[in-house]
Amino acid sequence: MISLKNVALGYGGVAVIEGVNLELAADDFLVIGGPNGGGKSTLLRGIAGLLEPLAGTINRGRTRFGYVPQQASIEPALPLTAIEMVELGASASKPWWKTLITPRASFHQQALRDCQAEDFAGKPFHALSGGQRQRVLLARALASSPDCLLLDEPTAGVDRPTQHSLASVLGDLHRLSARSVVLVTHDFAPFRDIARRFVWVQDGRLRELSAGDFHGRQDSPEPTC
Repeated sequence: MISLKNVALGYGGVAVIEGVNLELAADDFLVIGGPNGGGKSTLLRGIAGLLEPLAGTINRGRTRFGYVPQQASIEPALPLTAIEMVELGASASKPWWKTLITPRASFHQQALRDCQAEDFAGKPFHALSGGQRQRVLLARALASSPDCLLLDEPTAGVDRPTQHSLASVLGDLHRLSARSVVLVTHDFAPFRDIARRFVWVQDGRLRELSAGDFHGRQDSPEPTC
């Protein structure tokens, strides 16, 4: 579905990550880890088409993406309810005339339901907990009918039970819809039994991990190799 060949990505002509060769299938669940500043989010933005490569090629085919940015980049004081946040994300991906003539309320409710966020659909977004906001942002991305969900630090700033709960929701979405998922995280642990593939980005380079790289450690965000 998506192919990166000898890709370099960065800003102002300076590469943050380079030499990336990566292929993503239509039903992949890929987790990208690594230290701060290593290039994880830069890679995700490149896959999404938000950042053009400095070198190499990225073939996205006709893939439709649903992008969930870091929660810290979302203004929590927006005077919107949870369902309105979902509607806003869905309408942004469609021509204006379609948003006027196509009834979407039930579809938006279903997106919230799929993300286990239906119970607080009418609550102000700013009044929700971190985990609840993340579910709403996921539903917003889902409402655009993507082929691939891209998430930047979806479990940041929430407690461990909520991290595992969010990981479970993503696992269900992947399993039931055959939709691919690519996410960036500082902590592999919540996704160890859910994701299919893990890569590590450090010092501007990407390396795919094998099961042996973890050496059985369940609590470490970093491979022990």
